[in-house]
Amino acid sequence: MGIKLSVFLFITAYCTLSLKLGAEESIPKSGTTHPTEPTYRLVWQEEFSGEKLDRSKWSPEDDTYIGKYGHGNGESQAYIDAEGDTFYVKDGNLTIVAHHDPGKKYPLRDKPGGEVKKEIDHLPFRSAKIQTKELASFTYGIFEARIRNPTDANGEKTAIPTWPAFWMLPEEKTAPYSGYWDQAAAKNKREWTHSTWPYSGEIDIMEMSGRATRLYHGGAVFHKSPKNWTVGHIGWYSHYRRYDGAIDPKQWLADQVLDASLQPKPGEKSYPQDYQIFGCKWTKDRIVFMLNHQEWGPGLDLTDPKKFGDRNLYNDYPFYLILNQAIGGTYFGVWGPNNKGPDKKGTNELYDFSLFPQFMHIDWVRVYQQE
Repeated sequence: MGIKLSVFLFITAYCTLSLKLGAEESIPKSGTTHPTEPTYRLVWQEEFSGEKLDRSKWSPEDDTYIGKYGHGNGESQAYIDAEGDTFYVKDGNLTIVAHHDPGKKYPLRDKPGGEVKKEIDHLPFRSAKIQTKELASFTYGIFEARIRNPTDANGEKTAIPTWPAFWMLPEEKTAPYSGYWDQAAAKNKREWTHSTWPYSGEIDIMEMSGRATRLYHGGAVFHKSPKNWTVGHIGWYSHYRRYDGAIDPKQWLADQVLDASLQPKPGEKSYPQDYQIFGCKWTKDRIVFMLNHQEWGPGLDLTDPKKFGDRNLYNDYPFYLILNQAIGGTYFGVWGPNNKGPDKKGTNELYDFSLFPQFMHIDWVRVYQQE
């Protein structure tokens, strides 16, 4: 009887591990070749095998230090460095948790450890943004993460306002291009509006909206003019891939009526229901996106500087990795919980607060580069 029980427990543990790893039957060692690109070898990885976030690899953003509430795009979350609350490492996963907590007050400091200037309570959600900024950055390679996008505590339902992302930005110290927000700021040299974004580019490996869980976005944001201000000079490479494999090249979906096919019908799968390996391959000539190790979409051609305002964008300077779960904003036209929703009658009916907190699970992150 004892032997049978031991065998049963072994099989149970093995099946559990197999479900977690999927096609990845074992954790690869440094130098292992990529599963579908044999000229690329593993140079950096995070398997989240411990019980705490490895802060030698990752730095959580904390809005209570820098005060950048909203993060552009009309978002409704504050990013809080609160391990065990807004994120945690357990059972081989990093989990990013978005909470709905209206009226929650956060201390606002002018610098880490600085004096509390005031408390801010105008954002009803808190979440996490984890990045390798100033810790690990890379020029060219294959960048992949195995992610199960947000669902409720039961692992079943995705709240419409969720906006998970796996993306990259250039290190500011080595970013070659910068500018101002608008023409007036450039003329008057308002340094607080001066930034390397979008002048040195952004790579969006995976973005998804809870409003369309059968669709995910891979793309890039960049500056497309020799002008040294941003407004009116942003360019996009945007492609959307449906769960059934169809590729939708539409550039912007925020103001469009949601296609019902982009939400799962009973029995249909969506990207949050299973782990997927989201990735991109960035070379000197092209950025192309990947799903489960396979390239998809035409990719962004990097060989013509004219499309980037005569700049050699994405060329020979490093980018760092970012994982986050935002809430609301302009993406897919969700906006904030207190805005008028699609019915234009009052409080945004797209927000179902009973579905919070929302849990985004990251199994691993890996970087491969050519020899």
